[in-house]
Amino acid sequence: MKVSDLLAEDALQLRLHTASTAARLARSISFCAPAEFLDPTPFLSPNCLLITNGIGFNISDDRTWDAYVERLAGVPVAAIAFVTGTAHRLIPSGLVRAASNHDVPLLEVPRVVPALQVHRLVTGILEAERFALTKQSWALADRCAKIVGGGGTMNRLLAEVSEAAQSQLAILDATGSVVAYWPQGSHWGPEDLSPGRTGDEAVSFELPMGGTDTYHLVARGRLSREPLATLLGPVSSILAIQLTNALRVAGSRQGKLETLLAQFGDWQGVALEELTRTFSASGFNPLEATFLVVARLDPADLSPAWKIRLAIQEIFTSSQLLTAQNSLYVFAQSPQSTTSSAAEVTRQILASCRLVAGNLPIVIKDAADSVDELRLGLADALHGVRHVSEPVIAAPLEIQALIAAAAGGGARAAARKLLAPVISYDQNHGSELLKTLETYLKCNGQSSPTSQALYIHRNTLSNRLRLLANLLRLKLDTLDGQATCLMALRITAV
Repeated sequence: MKVSDLLAEDALQLRLHTASTAARLARSISFCAPAEFLDPTPFLSPNCLLITNGIGFNISDDRTWDAYVERLAGVPVAAIAFVTGTAHRLIPSGLVRAASNHDVPLLEVPRVVPALQVHRLVTGILEAERFALTKQSWALADRCAKIVGGGGTMNRLLAEVSEAAQSQLAILDATGSVVAYWPQGSHWGPEDLSPGRTGDEAVSFELPMGGTDTYHLVARGRLSREPLATLLGPVSSILAIQLTNALRVAGSRQGKLETLLAQFGDWQGVALEELTRTFSASGFNPLEATFLVVARLDPADLSPAWKIRLAIQEIFTSSQLLTAQNSLYVFAQSPQSTTSSAAEVTRQILASCRLVAGNLPIVIKDAADSVDELRLGLADALHGVRHVSEPVIAAPLEIQALIAAAAGGGARAAARKLLAPVISYDQNHGSELLKTLETYLKCNGQSSPTSQALYIHRNTLSNRLRLLANLLRLKLDTLDGQATCLMALRITAV
């Protein structure tokens, strides 16, 4: 029930004494509170209707009236219903001015209408509304339970609840970071959570997670806290369960994923057959295409990991996620859309990652059709994620993957022997030949950019390159020589 609904009740003959806006009169009434003393605020809750006869309010100083209404506005009350005829023939002018100043609707209850009649009517309507809301809440919980049972995602749940509550919804973690929200076009920055910023007050409810993690459901819309609490009570448990399932990796599965990740990097110690068995034991189908996402996380803020998890689960029916060494690894199969091509799914992953973590270093690899190809893709992603600052789609193949695959014991020994004279020279002479070689290759073998990067003269660079060529016994001005050095540096870095 809203204040405007109360004014529309012909039987009450109420009269509005303040120039309240339609938005202010649309505030919901939570309950009735008869009070006959100057400071009833300890006994009031937000959006109550204060009913008073003004007994004992023999006030002539406007400042006292202003202080009285200011306290009520701080609760805040939905409106003041002042009964005339018992203690006051007319509503005191000081009260009218104070109510206008603090934007509190002031309603006059005429002497022919008992205050008890107002109380009974409002209470009866509120009880009927709460009963209807309770029925609606259990119906909503039933619909959401069916969504979960049918494999629905968190966004599908939030869409259902958002429609029922006529509100924008968001789930916040303990740090205040937004984990999920609906509708997709809504904005949930810190400033948007400030009460009254847009006229739609944000109301927060803690989800019953049943553990140490704390998450809040925040609703922003036309309903106030009391009806929202009634409506969202049963469904909050379903949201908590779904959120827990979305963010959790079972202990046994997590151990297998950690083993899988270690085996992916052990090119010489783990054969493809053993890697395929571990891949299957981790819950994947070796014959199905696998999408890969690698993100570099900030140790002080792990909230993007939850956002990426939920975003991936919106796209795939099967996904496994592992957080290790400040990085998030995502392996996903079976896209929700069976009509989209692999390239379209990859672009969908990119769009989702940009939406939820646009400033995070993320590398997305196209679908790998085999475990062997996925192994190469992971080597690419691990190298690439150190050199990006935003979500990107990696090339199908980069040199780092080939280096990782070829970097056996013999290749490593040969690479160390090739670079040994340079390292020894630097140690004996305090020079920077190895750094010069790395910078020269990073600058694509171009002298001017290399000199600028090292802050040295081009003649100095020429002397160093001649010395490097003699020590390495390679021609550094040829593509073969540069590629050999690049391979050696990358192999020793693996």
